[in-house]
Amino acid sequence: MQRLLIGALAAGAVMWLLGFVLYGLLFNVGWSQAPEATQIAIQSALKALPGSGTYYIPVGETPGLMAAFTKGPVAQISYNASGFPAVDTTVFIAGYIQFVVVAAMIGWLLAGLGQANFGAGLRVVCGLAAIAVVYIHLADPIWYHADWRNPLYKTVCDFIILSAGGLVMARWFVRRA
Repeated sequence: MQRLLIGALAAGAVMWLLGFVLYGLLFNVGWSQAPEATQIAIQSALKALPGSGTYYIPVGETPGLMAAFTKGPVAQISYNASGFPAVDTTVFIAGYIQFVVVAAMIGWLLAGLGQANFGAGLRVVCGLAAIAVVYIHLADPIWYHADWRNPLYKTVCDFIILSAGGLVMARWFVRRA
């Protein structure tokens, strides 16, 4: 148990560092950005939404909304009505805790393999990471006709982050044959 906790703390740190680089320093690689005036105009229009939530616009079964949907544009909006600091340091702490929990789950999974060798454990972790990111991130472009740039970027980033955490757990913190 102690080995699992130490491993999860170490793997969480590796995952956090990779997340900081891939989602912080390289943020613009995966996201599109509109000109400032366009962003401010859209932000002003978003204030008409009734509250925080995820919106698909337009959506509904009235003839007007169906025609608007077909004509486009169509958007999926993750909306936070109250806003938050542009650089919110509390997410770094919460994110690290999330990574430690995920690393512990990876360690628990690897421990269930018993005396499997390092290669088998790493194959399981990388396979699970690939399944998770393909299923989760590629759903929007496949099912909702979203762009591919951001989901592909997140797929690659999260595969790297999950696999790195799994590598740490498989190599140093889970019993091997």
